[in-house]
Amino acid sequence: MSIRRWNVLCVLCILATSLAACRVPLALAPSLPESTSTLTVRTRLEQPFYSTADGLAAIAIRMNLPSSFGPEERPSLGGGGVLRILYAPDQDPRYPDTDFYAWPESQGWIGELLPGQLVEETFLSRYPYLDGIIVRVGTYGADVGRGTGHLRADISAIVREAPIAGRELTTLPGGGAVEVIGSREGWIRVRLPDGRIGYIDRALFAELPPPARWNTGMLVLRLYRADDDELLRESSLDVRALSDESHVTFRFAPLPDSYRVEYRFTIEAVDSAPGHAVTLWGDPSTGGVIFRPSYEPVVMAEVSLDSGRWSGVENTLEVRFPPIRPTRDTYLRLVIEAGERPLVVHWSMVRPPGNLPLRSQDDPGIWGAVVFNARYLNDVPVALLLRSGVARTIRLFLNDPLLTVSYLLVSVSVVALTGWSWRKRGRRALPS
Repeated sequence: MSIRRWNVLCVLCILATSLAACRVPLALAPSLPESTSTLTVRTRLEQPFYSTADGLAAIAIRMNLPSSFGPEERPSLGGGGVLRILYAPDQDPRYPDTDFYAWPESQGWIGELLPGQLVEETFLSRYPYLDGIIVRVGTYGADVGRGTGHLRADISAIVREAPIAGRELTTLPGGGAVEVIGSREGWIRVRLPDGRIGYIDRALFAELPPPARWNTGMLVLRLYRADDDELLRESSLDVRALSDESHVTFRFAPLPDSYRVEYRFTIEAVDSAPGHAVTLWGDPSTGGVIFRPSYEPVVMAEVSLDSGRWSGVENTLEVRFPPIRPTRDTYLRLVIEAGERPLVVHWSMVRPPGNLPLRSQDDPGIWGAVVFNARYLNDVPVALLLRSGVARTIRLFLNDPLLTVSYLLVSVSVVALTGWSWRKRGRRALPS
């Protein structure tokens, strides 16, 4: 084989390898949205978003650079700040328990869970590092009963519309008495003199009514892989330690390879008895339990903002990192932490895919989103795309006979004309 043929063969091999899987740059959005205003980050800023592709490799943030530096400040683009990328499964709306604080009237308790009864659910894990299952449990007043409670005398008590982060309804003076009607999420549910229902932090009470009952036994969860029914994890909860109307987590060792895997779990009561058992929150129409998978927090990328590249055209600072996988069809959290100086970033009312607002520790009142873009380096199977294109072309021809006949006539004419031209040129080249 000649050297020329070897060279042609090598070129063809390289071309085939390149077509097998090319790395193609992708972007989260075609362009950056217009800025609404700026936000100063002195501590921490979070922006969740829906990721559409694998291989997340860069984040570009629109921000202002300082025009001058103080005597003690080191000139730097990112001011010593840090950017992190994490999964955000808690922002994913595709699981049944989508709102931590909501208790819809269309849902309810499924009744006492007694020995011999088995709760079973199947779900698709959309993230790696599955480490638990969160459910809502009711104890029928086993932590506090109805009656009169007395507040601590050394501090006033804020009454909230919902536990933990609910809107403030009023403030009660310390040392007073209040009607207790139950509990939720570890907070005491009270009825105010005007009839409104609110919640007070349990730590603000000096005395509470005794529990309405006591519960016994354990709740046991078993996790299986759905395709082969292999038992993977087991976790248990002592019902005596549970608070009424609260979220509890069956925690187990993380499963790093749980991305896009279907699982099945069961929950059963052990050593419980009627009148001393707990219940779970579910959907009465289907008999299913409301739950949410839990995932171990994993920092997938952490990079200094000072390493970023500044673009004067878009006024963005772009930081790059090794491509992250898997990120396709997941919700991610972009975290910005300020360093030695505050950062001035732009925000817009146009939100990224997922339509989720930013979360700022410095200014929690903003419901817009950080002006940013994400870039991906994804391995795209070009050969598969070519085959798909050929298949679509064939379907097009089959669905339009007139187009097919016209294309064939034109193709035959072009081939015949080309052959006649080469033949005529060859005849002219022959010696007389």
